[in-house]
Amino acid sequence: MSIEPEQNPQQKLDVQKDISVKKSGKKKKKKSSKKKGGEGFSKNTISVLRTKLRNNIELTTLADGKANVLLSLNALMLTFILPFMIPYMDQIKEEYLFIPLVILISTCLATVCISVIVLRPGKFGGQGVQIQDRSQVSPFFFGNFGLMSKGEYLNYSNEVLNDDKLVNKFLSNDFYHIGMRLAEKMKLIRIAFNVFIVGLIVSTVLTLLLIFIM
Repeated sequence: MSIEPEQNPQQKLDVQKDISVKKSGKKKKKKSSKKKGGEGFSKNTISVLRTKLRNNIELTTLADGKANVLLSLNALMLTFILPFMIPYMDQIKEEYLFIPLVILISTCLATVCISVIVLRPGKFGGQGVQIQDRSQVSPFFFGNFGLMSKGEYLNYSNEVLNDDKLVNKFLSNDFYHIGMRLAEKMKLIRIAFNVFIVGLIVSTVLTLLLIFIM
């Protein structure tokens, strides 16, 4: 049999102190971890914001690509139609073919103009957010910090980034304006396609009718 040495009262007190210190340290770590987890945005929120931004960028690129296709196609058609008309002007007038040609040229010009409007940089107004009876501009929008000096922007950006609610308001406001501009682009592209399709069909059908009638 082995007899364990008895601990004196001082040693027992030291052991109890060590145990209590370890427990209190664990509690502090838990509290600090909770605080860190509560600061800033959650992972789900950040993931949603990234997805939303990526979708807006992809849709904007898609809209600009469609506008470029319409612009190139109609500019190419005008380049071929106008030189072709000049040598045959008398024949075109006699057979009234100038009517469908005028319709086609007008269609191409209208489509080109709408496409240019889509590609033109839009006016971004109302980027401010009303906060506590005063309007503050978003530090995340290039049109706003482009008007600030470097020092003003850094100070203002640090002030905003320290307030999660303010960041949320500014991001929501920026996404709203980006979405409105994207909706405007898509609407204009739809109009451009409709004008092009209708004008092309009308001019083609009218040309065939005039050829067979005359």
